[in-house]
Amino acid sequence: GTRLIEDKLCEIFGIGRTRIRQVLQRLAHEQVVTLMPNRGAIVSQPTVQEARDIFEARGVLEAGIVARFIQRATRADVRRIREHLAREKLAWRDNDRRTMLKLSGDFHLIIAEIAGNATMTRLLRELVSRSSLIIAVYQQPGASSCPPDEHQALCTALERGDTAAIELMQAHLRHVLEDLNLVEHRDDGIDLKAVFADVA
Repeated sequence: GTRLIEDKLCEIFGIGRTRIRQVLQRLAHEQVVTLMPNRGAIVSQPTVQEARDIFEARGVLEAGIVARFIQRATRADVRRIREHLAREKLAWRDNDRRTMLKLSGDFHLIIAEIAGNATMTRLLRELVSRSSLIIAVYQQPGASSCPPDEHQALCTALERGDTAAIELMQAHLRHVLEDLNLVEHRDDGIDLKAVFADVA
């Protein structure tokens, strides 16, 4: 529900209004931002039902992605995932929440890219983007999403080509959803500069 003021975003990121509007349009297409006629943009407010729907959709989609991964992955592909996992663990060690959230989403997208179905990857990219917003809104204070030990277990199963990885992925997504505090709420008075400073 936070209002995204174009002038502030231009100042934070050091880019022009035209580029900011392009980015806001893209985020609106991904349903992460809502564009309001004559009022500008606000961060979308996913409902509890939307949160459940998104994670249910991910469970179905990622089961298929993991099955394809098992059929297609090479040793180099598994090495790529292991290297990514090392970066995730580093972010966890440093308690870098923003990086943790981004890398945990990227973990799922890398598996999709390796699985080799461009349509599935595009759909998952949108769902991961919306999931990240859901996690940011509904995560309980002090809780962490997508623990790297669950990604580690998935990686081990994927490396062995074990079809148990399909159920591990679905259980992992259920666990992330169950750890959220799914109660409708909104935060007012967010400091955009504090939120985006590191990104800029």
